[in-house]
Amino acid sequence: MVYFEKLSFISFFSNAWKISKYKNNSDIYYIDASVSSKKILVPLLQSIGKNIYQINFKVTDIVDEDGELIRIRIYRYDLFEFKKNLFKNRAYKDLFHKSWNQNSILDYINKGLIDGGTNEVDSVSRMLYVINVVNWHTKKLNIKKSLFIVKKRPWFNLYQEYCVKFNITVIESKGDFFNFFNFKNFIRNYFFLYKFVKNIKYKNNKNNKINFNITNNKLFLEGRGDTLLDNNGMHSDFFWQQNSDFSINNIIYKHYSEEERDYFKKNGLYSINEGVYSNSKDFRNYNKPKLYFSKSFKQEHKVVKSLLSSYDLERFLYASLFKRFGVKVYFSWDKYSNKHIALSDAVHDCGGISANWQMAFDGFENTNCLINSDIVFSYSKFSNEIDKKIGSKIKYNVIVGYPKDYASALLKDKAIEIRSQLEDNGAKKIVFVIDENSSSDSRWHTGHDFQRENYSYILEKLIEIPWLGVIFKPKRSVNLRQRLGPIEQLLDKAVSTGRCYIYEDSGRHTTTAPPILAGLSSDICIHSHLSAGTAALECALEGIPTLLIDREGTPYSKLYELPKDKVIFQDWPSAIDSIIKHFNSPNGIPGFGDWSSIIDELDPYQDGMAANRMGNYLKWLIDGYDSGLEKDEIMANAAKMYKEKWGPDKVIIS
Repeated sequence: MVYFEKLSFISFFSNAWKISKYKNNSDIYYIDASVSSKKILVPLLQSIGKNIYQINFKVTDIVDEDGELIRIRIYRYDLFEFKKNLFKNRAYKDLFHKSWNQNSILDYINKGLIDGGTNEVDSVSRMLYVINVVNWHTKKLNIKKSLFIVKKRPWFNLYQEYCVKFNITVIESKGDFFNFFNFKNFIRNYFFLYKFVKNIKYKNNKNNKINFNITNNKLFLEGRGDTLLDNNGMHSDFFWQQNSDFSINNIIYKHYSEEERDYFKKNGLYSINEGVYSNSKDFRNYNKPKLYFSKSFKQEHKVVKSLLSSYDLERFLYASLFKRFGVKVYFSWDKYSNKHIALSDAVHDCGGISANWQMAFDGFENTNCLINSDIVFSYSKFSNEIDKKIGSKIKYNVIVGYPKDYASALLKDKAIEIRSQLEDNGAKKIVFVIDENSSSDSRWHTGHDFQRENYSYILEKLIEIPWLGVIFKPKRSVNLRQRLGPIEQLLDKAVSTGRCYIYEDSGRHTTTAPPILAGLSSDICIHSHLSAGTAALECALEGIPTLLIDREGTPYSKLYELPKDKVIFQDWPSAIDSIIKHFNSPNGIPGFGDWSSIIDELDPYQDGMAANRMGNYLKWLIDGYDSGLEKDEIMANAAKMYKEKWGPDKVIIS
């Protein structure tokens, strides 16, 4: 059988002679197709007896023999194996230059080579995924061998090796997929042009006066767009500062509008505009990395060259910014791309320290989560073990517990208010439903239909049962109703009963309400995605019965140690049936929603003090700089103080 990654005139006719060798060449399948090929080529081929079909699949269809979603397995296993083989590859060895051994340049390259999700056309994970899609489809058709024609890619021989176990022959479509001029990549190679364009875009010029003292030592905070400065339990990038002794005057943050700038200034927060803060006086504290050229590996050369250009630009520009504003600590949540590695080196250029906090619960090894930082604030020893297994480089792993555990004490009154509102309209038992974001293309990520189930099943039950109440806290509420499509009418009907409530206020990107706010109003919490269990953990830590529905397939997660049919369910109908049975039983189902068997492994404290521990640790770092100490001594002193206060096993030093 013949398959195309993307069907087009060029990809078809340039490979026509190869296709003709296949016995079943009358049937051709494709994953994507150009507009012109759909309108002209497909009808033309059909007119001469060819059967042309687009493969119809969803991400949830592509599951392996163990019941694991392939998209998850790729990050948990396949990419680790691919990376091992990549480092042995001749192309990698031929391009390697000794300048990569400076600082964290090699780590930046290695992470960057396999970065990117399955929704990104050029990513390694996308290629591994579409190979698995073809394998899934050939099994459906009971086909023994197949030809897969794909876009020309670097490391192609590694994909050929990957395909062997599936009996798939993969070939490159040479000359296909026009390489249009990419202005963004072009200007990144020319510093002055990049500076000009970016400063024009963000209106960052000499007229933007910096209205704060830059002589004292500061922490640069890379946030998630949750700009709230009130300590009221809602999502805020400043939660660690609000719950500790760290002074807001020692933070620098980026604003993205005049309203944000004025709001921050009014509350004593120093903010700067997005843009380039470098001038002719700035210089590199390192040798600009290079690579060797090889005629045999032009594609690989292009990819590595782009990574080196990005590294150099990010490190140089942020080092300039950090120097200008007296930044000594770079603090971020983002470990999911290689950018944090360049910024870690940038703050080192200023004699500073890089620190990251664990935003999400990681229940299994994931290549995306590899981190390189001086200090990481982790939930637990289990989280630290995950970091070790995936090859993260961390000097001090500080165990702080779940960082948002302070919020419940601040939100109880609001939670009681919402519960009373639903009870006044007849609700006696309330279920909180946690959902995730969704994409319009269900081939690369869970689609809208998949997310609609998070609403439809429980809403239908609410309409049926007059004593049931439901609260929704969507991860992204801005486009919720658009994503719900026809389910919006059912939602409106449920809301009109007075027994359904939705948290819809949003920050720059995500809903401002934390999961625990809805959890505290409820009798049962349900997280409909076991692969992303952070919100469920937040509720379970408060002792609220919490269920997980593993509709995708994540059998290798730590959370699978929780009891089946009491915490873990495979689908919505079985979960709802058990919930109703639990509610109708005089004493409930014993152990229903109970996480006590593993909860201590996920957070050894459970005391509401994690944010305080983080903030005060960061304060000790700034205090060290204020005392004129060097960074290594500062980090050693902070670790010593933390161990004395919270226990000798709470800082893991590599």
